[in-house]
Amino acid sequence: MLSSSVSTPIPSSRPRVAIAGTSGFVGAALCETLGKHFDLRILTRSMARRAVREQDEVRTCDHFSRGDLEAGLEGVDYAIYLVHNRDPSARLDQALSRDMDLLVADNFSWAAQRNGVKQLVYRAPLLSHPDRPTARDARELEEVLGSHGVPLTVLRTGLVMGPGGELSKLLVRLVERMPHLPLPRLAEHAVRPLPLEALLAAFRHCVGNPDTFGGTFDIFGPEPVTLRQMLEDTATHLGRKAHFRPWPGMPEGLFAALLRVVHPSLHPVFRTYLLDHFSAGTQGQDNPVMRAATLNWTPFRETLEASLRAMTAPQPQRRQDDEILRQSGRVRSIQRLRLPAGRNAEWMAERYFPWLGTLMKVAVTTDRQEDGSWTVRQKPWGPLLLRLDFKPTHSSPDRRMYFITGGALARVLGGRTARLEFRDLLGGRFNLVAIHDFNPALPWFFYRVTQALIHGLVMKGFQGHMEEASEGEAPL
Repeated sequence: MLSSSVSTPIPSSRPRVAIAGTSGFVGAALCETLGKHFDLRILTRSMARRAVREQDEVRTCDHFSRGDLEAGLEGVDYAIYLVHNRDPSARLDQALSRDMDLLVADNFSWAAQRNGVKQLVYRAPLLSHPDRPTARDARELEEVLGSHGVPLTVLRTGLVMGPGGELSKLLVRLVERMPHLPLPRLAEHAVRPLPLEALLAAFRHCVGNPDTFGGTFDIFGPEPVTLRQMLEDTATHLGRKAHFRPWPGMPEGLFAALLRVVHPSLHPVFRTYLLDHFSAGTQGQDNPVMRAATLNWTPFRETLEASLRAMTAPQPQRRQDDEILRQSGRVRSIQRLRLPAGRNAEWMAERYFPWLGTLMKVAVTTDRQEDGSWTVRQKPWGPLLLRLDFKPTHSSPDRRMYFITGGALARVLGGRTARLEFRDLLGGRFNLVAIHDFNPALPWFFYRVTQALIHGLVMKGFQGHMEEASEGEAPL
């Protein structure tokens, strides 16, 4: 468990606000804005992170650990959740970003409830089409963040433009590398980009304001702009000749592939986020928070030019964190499974291990101990491969926790304990099966092409088994 403080705050009578997710340009700017009115505690997973302002408290904690977040939110009045799991969390992540987001959000909401936090504030995307992937994932996050009873304030925003943002970087790359660029139909859809200053004003208006507790507010800029207009304004600012030709029949997938070629370091989740915004456009409803946020708004062209003038170089912090993860050699795996009606994590855990023994009956055997722990052994009469100790103090009917404490396939080191958990989420519709902080005993390359591959196939098989069980086709 990580629980170190990089800086020690000076005692104060001001309300304390915890912010998780400050590595992006929104989080960094938010620290500057809210620090004028609140005492800040920055909760970060980064081992190399330092405070944006010297007077802020920075705590390094593992967001995948309920215990770490419970300690991190102790004494906090309000909390802001800006976390996006797009960066690696281990040397090997066998997980989708959306599932990692759900697990971390559940930990955060649970820890906030345990500490009596008065309000959670979450920024969500504002999209006209609710069936787009970005909108679907945001709805799930809202549900999880509100599932433990802490009043949740949701700020739904369109694209945010400001210094250090990925959108301005992408516009520059497209103009510089593709001066003759075909544009699909989505490039003509009007969106309403929000200046960073307006988003910061919305946060300032909502944090600690009881009138916004439990509310959802659309925040969007007053000026409609298309992607084509953004590119043209960027080219004008850079003094480059560029020709953007409409191609209404251009497949969206082809345009996504083009973006991947032009900007290969752009995370696939963020690429989808951008395409969903431009495809759906921005339509929101007027409300008091939006009016307060956009009272003194800046025209889009001025916002874009300010963002382009303040282009920032990549931070060395990310490279340091990646090297730390590489040296630690840990693995994280998270899979989402449909949960049959009326079942829970306790039932799924007790079903998984016998199913594993049946699936791999030629090679391994799984045995349940009297205390609920399980062992996995090689057949016949072979060595112990894994020992998983059941932890009743960390478990409940909707969460089943096992610590991986030994076996020929696991390397037990100091520090964080490797663990396997089954956790119900989204009203019991799904269960997340997660392995955290696992250190393989096999040499890394050999592990990647054997044990890691087999684990992925096993979990795919169990997902299929649960799908059949949910449909009533597999015996329960």
